[in-house]
This record gives sequence, C-alpha cells and structure tokens, in this order.
Amino acid sequence: MSRTAAYVAMYRALETLERDPVVRDPLAARLLPRNLRLLLRAARVPAFRRWLVRYADRRAPGARTSAIARTALIDGLVREAVEGHAPDAGEDRATARAPVRQLVLLGAGFDCRAHRMPELADTRVFEVDRAPTQAIKRAYVPMAATVTYVAVDFLRDDVFEKLGEAGWQGSIPTLFVWEGVTNYLTEEAVLRVLRTVAERAPGSTIVFTYIHRGVLDHPADFVGGPRIVANVKELGEPWTFGLLPSEVAAFVDRAGLVLRHDEGADDYRRRLLGASDPGYAFYRLAVAEAPVVPRHRWCDECGVRFLGATSAMDSLCPTCAERLFGYPRKPA
Repeated sequence: MSRTAAYVAMYRALETLERDPVVRDPLAARLLPRNLRLLLRAARVPAFRRWLVRYADRRAPGARTSAIARTALIDGLVREAVEGHAPDAGEDRATARAPVRQLVLLGAGFDCRAHRMPELADTRVFEVDRAPTQAIKRAYVPMAATVTYVAVDFLRDDVFEKLGEAGWQGSIPTLFVWEGVTNYLTEEAVLRVLRTVAERAPGSTIVFTYIHRGVLDHPADFVGGPRIVANVKELGEPWTFGLLPSEVAAFVDRAGLVLRHDEGADDYRRRLLGASDPGYAFYRLAVAEAPVVPRHRWCDECGVRFLGATSAMDSLCPTCAERLFGYPRKPA
C-alpha cells in the first residue's frame, strides 16, 4: 500500500468528520491501514481530533490543508465538466461546452470521486493505477457500473493503449485528472502522457498537479520543505520531478497542449478554505487543453515534431513535404 496515498485518504476522512466539511469522502476510512483506522475512530471525539490535526500539521506543514483544498478544487472542476462547462479554475464560471461523458483518473490511488460524486452517474469513469493499489480499493469500495479499472505502470506501459483496450474512446472529449503522480515520475514519462493526451484526445482537458522544482533543488526555501522532502524519502516514495511555474506553459506546449490555468497551494487554499496555512506552497495545480486540431504532429518520414500549420501535408514536416513532393513551407 502506498503510504502517501493512505495519509491523503486520512486527511479526507478527518475532514469528513467535521460539522461543515469542505470535502465529504465517507469511503476514505475504508481504505486506511489498521493504525490509521484506530486513530480515525478516536478522532470522532472532537478534542482528540483537534489534537490529531495539530500533530499532522506539525509533522507535514501544509500537507493536510493542501490536500483538502485540492480535492475540493478538482471536485469542482469535474462537476463543471460533466455539467457542460470547460473546466478552468481561474474563472467564476467556465465557458459553456458539451458535457463530458468520459472521466479518466490517472493514478487514481485512493481517490473515491467515481463512487462518491452523484454527478458522475451518467459519466463513464476509468480509474488508472497500479494493480496492487486497485486490488485494495476494489476489496473495500463498492463496485459501480460506470467505473472501469485499468491497471498500468506509468513508467513502462502505454497508458492509452491500455485505456483503449478497456473501452475508452479518444474521439469523445474526456476530462483527465492526474493528481499526485507527476512528482514521482521522470520528465520523459510526464511528457509522454501529456503528449499522448494531445495526440489521441483532441478537445479534451487534463487537470494535473506538480511540485515547484525549487523544493527539490533548495528545500529550505519553502516552509516545511526539508521535512516534507525527508518524509517522502523515508516512506520510500521520494519525489523525482518538478517544474518551475514560469516554465509550465512552455512545458505543456512541448506536448502539444495549451495551458489554461496554473496556481499554487496558497492560492487555492485561500479560495476554498478562506485562509492559507504555511507550508506546501510548492504543490501546484494546472489545467491544460488538447486543441481539437492538434497543434503539433510528428513527421512519418524523419520523425521530427513540427507545427501542423506550417506543412502542406498532415503526415510530413515542412522540410520533408518540400523535399519529397515540392510543397513549399506554409507560414505559421
């Protein structure tokens, strides 16, 4: 069992015990290991719950509030997408569009959105994750007719080939949610997934989280940074990848996507919790969109990536189209 996934589930379970919770996840408690279940049971007593929350916040500054606010934020984006609004966390009301009828949870972990959100009753949900994590979830969470489990290894498998085998259709606009995963991968693996969204899911949107690369290079520059980095390493789940916020637009553009929104934990905590606790400011959320007509393509002849608008041929870059067939380069 992923210990970091268990702790995030614990945060959601604790929040669910509150009188007016920001997030309700009644299924989270079922996925906890025995030691955390016992703590959660004791946390039904308000005084002990307050002590436990204070302890958790000292142990991992900002982690709990960031996770709760992030869950609420993504829930809202999912809700807007299935109601027929383009998910854009930066606007009061997103642009109207056709309701999304496919939701793909990449690295779903112990996320129970597919089972706890009634708005998803008419949406086909694909939960993508490692087989051992899915086995735990399937043992403790009730089955839902709209949910399909897809077992993958992000570093080795072709995620979208597995999705296609499970019934996912790239021709139908999809909302992808990729929460809490990129920081455990390599740059190549992250780019590969984003690039495949752009190539195989035109008109779709991906919501993904990432960590500020600075926390990997200079942890002391962030409140609680050294402790958090040490904690995840001690748990055997070290962080390996991050981005500078100033680089995100260019990074997703390399994959053929368009960045629509990007914000850090301080901002989304302030909006959803009414305050911004210290710590975890480096944990960020971005929204990117795959154009209906892909911006970038790969040349069948030489394999180079090129801007589609610059070539007279869909399958060849401007250089190969001119060299092989005499078509001049088109202005971008």
